[in-house]
Parts: sequence; structure tokens; C-alpha cells
Amino acid sequence: MQPEEINSLIEIPAERSFVSIKATEAAFIYELITSQHLSKTLETGLGFGNSACHILAATGTNHIAIDPFQKDYDYLALKNVAAIGCKDQFDFREDYSHHVLPQLLKEGKQFDFIFIDGDHKFDGILVDFYYADLLLENNGYVLFHDTWMRSTQLVSSFIEKNKNNYVAVDCPLRNFHLFKKVGKDNRDGMHFKEFYTSKSILTYRLITWMTSPGDSWLKRMAIRLKEVLK
Repeated sequence: MQPEEINSLIEIPAERSFVSIKATEAAFIYELITSQHLSKTLETGLGFGNSACHILAATGTNHIAIDPFQKDYDYLALKNVAAIGCKDQFDFREDYSHHVLPQLLKEGKQFDFIFIDGDHKFDGILVDFYYADLLLENNGYVLFHDTWMRSTQLVSSFIEKNKNNYVAVDCPLRNFHLFKKVGKDNRDGMHFKEFYTSKSILTYRLITWMTSPGDSWLKRMAIRLKEVLK
């Protein structure tokens, strides 16, 4: 099943489409998985299940997704997974990732693709990556969404500055950061490099302002300009 067919079968409410990854992002995930022959997959955060559906279609095998808030989405992700015929391959864990990820580690699970798109606070993303690192096989990939956010940017910077067993992989989509695990973590117990970055502070503050409550002529013009520049 190709991305075009998946998109025709799943339902994403228009008024909340901003919650979901975009069609181009879903297609990128599908292409990455198929081109690299990845099959052991995990994601934190589920939303409307757009990413889960493309991952399941790309692998044709089991996929684990973690999300404690599916009730807020009327369990539409599960309905979308069923719509593409992958219900039996979908392992949904309705709990917080900081509960489930340590349990997967205890179970001896290993993955070659992990998508982090759950809690978007800095500490939540960092905890998800901490366990993702332990669960990820050598030569596996970890993908971060919403890289316009300062929290995600700083976690990415931490990886680049402190984790020499990861390499950043060029990604054509600006709202993704992709890393490949290329070996063991050989840091000693005293290792630390500063990872603060001022990159994209202006973009982050602009988008935060544009999506904040309230309306104004200036905000409407900024949103319209953003759409034109896509």
C-alpha cells in the first residue's frame, strides 16, 4: 500500500489537522523505512495515527505506539489503523512513554526505527531519547518531529555535541531531525559538552506568537505569509 492510498483511507479532522504530521512528512517516513529495509519500529505519540499507518504499511509487520491521550482523539488512530487493514499488527500501549519504554527495555526489545513525537517538553523528549538510545540497534534511526520547537532543537543539539555514536542524517523536511546510531556510547562518566544553541529562537517565538490565543490583523497577515512561503 502506497502513501496515496493510505491518505485516501484514513480520517484526519480538518479543524485539528495541525496536530497530525503532514502528508509529505508521512511519505518521508514511508520512504525511509522501505529504502533502508527497516522492520522493528516504535513511536511515542500517536495523535490521529497518520505516522503509525504509514509505518505499518511500509513494514508490513508489527509496530508499537505509545500514547496515554487517545481518548482525547476519540481513538481515531485505532480506527485509521483498522481502515488500512493493519489492526492485527498494531501494538498500542495506552500509557505514558516513561512507563512503557523502561518495560520494553526489560523485555529485551530492540528496534531499528524510533519516531519521537510525544511529550514536547524538553525533559519529556530527552527521557524518550534516553530510552530510545538503549532500545535502538546499531545502524538504526531515531527521528524527531516538531523541530521548530526550542525543546526539540536542544535535544538534537545535545545529541550532536555529546553522543559521538550518532550521526545527523540530511533530511529534506525542515520539521524533522534524523539521526543514525553508528556504534556504542564510549563516553566516560565525566563527559559533558555544552549544547545550548541560539539557532531558530526567532522562528520559535514567531510561531508561538502566531499560534497563541487571540486575533489581530498583524497575526492574520503573518499566518497568510507563512502559507504563501510554504
